Amino acid sequence: MKKERFQQLTDSLAEVARHVGSGRIRGRVSEIEIGADDVRAVRRRSGLTQRQFAAAFGIGLGTLQKWERGERHPSGAAKSLLKVMQVDLAAVVKALAPPPRKGRHAA
Repeated sequence: MKKERFQQLTDSLAEVARHVGSGRIRGRVSEIEIGADDVRAVRRRSGLTQRQFAAAFGIGLGTLQKWERGERHPSGAAKSLLKVMQVDLAAVVKALAPPPRKGRHAA
């Protein structure tokens, strides 16, 4: 990892520690509302089938289908990820993309 990037990550973690230490955070955000229509809309906007979307984002296919039918509701990190996807799907796709492979140099 490059020194500059490592320093950014270290600074970010220190900021999180200060914020948590301030007592102004409850530790879990539960006000995020994601309904069946929201889940379906995010997936459709991605252009992926249910199977592709589930595989791409590490969600069980059955779980995704139940979310879209409103039989179950995402919670915790899944709810947060879906909320971010509503706002900026491209950023999530970019962040989760595998790192570029280093090409072989001709000898």
